[in-house]
Amino acid sequence: MSLHLVCGDGAAEALRRAVEAGVLVEKKIRVMPDDLAVGPLGDVDTPPCQQRAAFWHELGGEVLREREIAIELASDVNWLRSPDASSVTLWHGDSASEQLLLRRVCALLPERVSLRSVGAGSGQCRCEDRHAIAMLKPEELANALAASHELDAAERQRLGEDWRRALAENAELRLWLDGQLSGAGYTHIDHVLLDSASESWRPAQSLIGPTMAYVDGLFVTDLLAAWRLREQVAAGALELRGDDLWNNAEVRLA
Repeated sequence: MSLHLVCGDGAAEALRRAVEAGVLVEKKIRVMPDDLAVGPLGDVDTPPCQQRAAFWHELGGEVLREREIAIELASDVNWLRSPDASSVTLWHGDSASEQLLLRRVCALLPERVSLRSVGAGSGQCRCEDRHAIAMLKPEELANALAASHELDAAERQRLGEDWRRALAENAELRLWLDGQLSGAGYTHIDHVLLDSASESWRPAQSLIGPTMAYVDGLFVTDLLAAWRLREQVAAGALELRGDDLWNNAEVRLA
């Protein structure tokens, strides 16, 4: 059996649109939802992945409260080590998480399973020019597939070593810039967030939006930006008023 492997629901939806358009033949898609660019990786490959799950529950708060994240993470790593597939087609664009998934798959997937790499994008995650798989149209996905190739043992070994280095470094963030992965701290996001604040009260969304748009190296989600905003409030850099961060909350520099 063969299948497509993607990072995130948005990428899966893009592939489904391509299937509906008739440009992709294989219909089976497996989604890996973990944003590997963010947070500690210490036990991400070691079920029950409780530290990784606890991080996501802290970051997501009420939004992720009902998700059984530890079970999801354990299921993913167990599948990677023993997949129900003989051939995997992995899609990756300029998302640091997609690049990390590629390397994680190379590190964990059994050698008996063939692995096809479908790359799309500019080769780095600069805010002015970046393309995750979720952003691509069916014809762009078809073109990427036509240019894809099966990874040989040497390529899989080399990319797998990148994943092992990321695990060993265990940085707060992992960035994809100039064709390379590198570690960074949350300050890489926070300085953009704080640059959008002023001494006057402003809607929280006026900080979250630019943070999602203008951080190089990774795609900042709304949940991640909101978490960093809450952390800056807790650290005393920002003041917050209002009980709903997504609707009526306002913030200003402390």
